[in-house]
Amino acid sequence: MDEVTNKTITDSDKVRANLHAGEGLRREKVDISPKQPGVLAGETLALTGTLASMTHEQAAELVEQHGGNVAQHVSRHTTLLVIGEEGWPLEEDGKPSVKLQHAESLIREGHEIRIVSESEWLSMMGLYTDNPDVKRLYTPAMLSKLLNLPVHTIRSWERAGLIRAEKKVCRLPYFSYNEVTAARRLSELVQSGITQDELLRSVKMLNKLLPDSGRILEQLEILSDQCQLVVRDEHGVFEPSTRQRLFNFGEEKNRAECDQGGETEQEQCVHLLRFDLPATQPQTATDWMIEGCRRSEMADASAAIRCFHQALRVRPNDAEAHFYLADCLYRIGKQEAALERYLAAIENDPEYLEAWTQIGCLYAELHKWTESLLAFDEALHIFPDFPEAHLHKAETLRQMKQMEDAIVHWKRYLELDQRGPWAELAHQRLEQAGVPCETLET
Repeated sequence: MDEVTNKTITDSDKVRANLHAGEGLRREKVDISPKQPGVLAGETLALTGTLASMTHEQAAELVEQHGGNVAQHVSRHTTLLVIGEEGWPLEEDGKPSVKLQHAESLIREGHEIRIVSESEWLSMMGLYTDNPDVKRLYTPAMLSKLLNLPVHTIRSWERAGLIRAEKKVCRLPYFSYNEVTAARRLSELVQSGITQDELLRSVKMLNKLLPDSGRILEQLEILSDQCQLVVRDEHGVFEPSTRQRLFNFGEEKNRAECDQGGETEQEQCVHLLRFDLPATQPQTATDWMIEGCRRSEMADASAAIRCFHQALRVRPNDAEAHFYLADCLYRIGKQEAALERYLAAIENDPEYLEAWTQIGCLYAELHKWTESLLAFDEALHIFPDFPEAHLHKAETLRQMKQMEDAIVHWKRYLELDQRGPWAELAHQRLEQAGVPCETLET
């Protein structure tokens, strides 16, 4: 089987590339030619955090071309501190970066140091008013690829209110990259055991120095209430600090079902959201959906499946419940059952874009090529500019040896999402097909 095939987007463990967060955003060559050569004259600038638009080496070159000097550390000579916009400058202990703390201390002593965001710094040099990589929006599948996060985690974060979709197209959510990376960084710190008080002090400091810091304070409150480090072993899930077992209804049945899959679980640390369990048994379809997401985030797919079934008993025509149930079924290897539920989702909502795409991917895995292409065509009829549908259709056509048709869709994917997480793959496919680079740029 090819190293890259039409896997469903939800199966992130199989399609996940070895990219560190944001690596895909920096594949494009950055234009570092000076637009306003003397705008940083007299400035001594330091950088903190990870830049979303370029490397620190490229940034240093830019500063020098625009008349400024770059310092490795913050000192009394520093006049400008730039904060990178990929996540937040928080160290492993939850405290702001050393450079940020030192700058804040010097400001309190009366030194004039301006602290600006990466986008503000780029605007100062006249490069562009908005950082396109930070301002653009991403689907759950794109974020999964870029950030090494399972798609179901991103969806659960949305349901919990940790992240909010900037827009939706036929149920397909689009998120701000900056908000998701901030949520991920906070989640990592909370799960590593950093206290809420320590993080709160750090977040308040960031809000003070960068007033336009988004929802980071609200995100911390949500995580502090709902997020916890848990450990799964062969007996279930427990809290590492107290070794207390977490309640898991139907545990014996779940374990038996997992054993049928032939996979032996060793004790491992899983950094997952764990929501507080409700005081009473779920009653409404929404209650069961929320509980299903909780179980899914605790890596308890079998319990999540039962919750989604309960939701459908209360509300049989809930397209989203069918979709979430299909995701869980696929994750435990039940392709045919998952396909049935994705089909049920589109029966109840014929314009459910993600469901059509998943159907196409699943049919491709089952080598039902005609059905796969029809599903992708339906997705593209609903939303002609959906990059992922073009990419997956191209991959399916490639497996069918229909390279001329595949080339059309790889090209279209790159036109729509040239900085996307699968751009490198699309370029490789086109090069293998003998399409010259000059053709791609025109």
